[in-house]
Amino acid sequence: MTTLETGTVVTAVFHHLFRYAHTANEIDELVRTLVHDPPRQPAEVYVWDRPCHQSPDGTINEFPRHKLRVCTRPDLGWGAISYHNGTPEQQDLVDSYNPRTTEETPALLFDPEGDLWFPASASIPLEQAREAIAEYCRTGQRPESVRWQPGYWY
Repeated sequence: MTTLETGTVVTAVFHHLFRYAHTANEIDELVRTLVHDPPRQPAEVYVWDRPCHQSPDGTINEFPRHKLRVCTRPDLGWGAISYHNGTPEQQDLVDSYNPRTTEETPALLFDPEGDLWFPASASIPLEQAREAIAEYCRTGQRPESVRWQPGYWY
């Protein structure tokens, strides 16, 4: 597993609220917030060589081409993750995959504005979601600690 060099920045976007983490301790705290106390659901997570930025009027959007979309429900003990890498050469869109879903496994929110939901098969135990988010924050690549299924363009 590759670890990014120092100088990378993890940006978490909770709707229009941006939070940045530069150090290992800040990243650990940001992962904890994403998993256990997110201010808004879902969140997008970016790993890049600089902080992500969006102007108030939306004319400036500075983001890398890869991200995680994360929804966690600590009250239920579940999380769901979508990974997207939108380079021109590769359009990789996958959702976490839980082969052990039951009728009680909840579907989690993908996009509140469009009332879109992850399939229940994307819901994974909260600790597994935490591990995958932390892995992405360390490597900037699609986490290998979870299984994946094809995602959907909504």
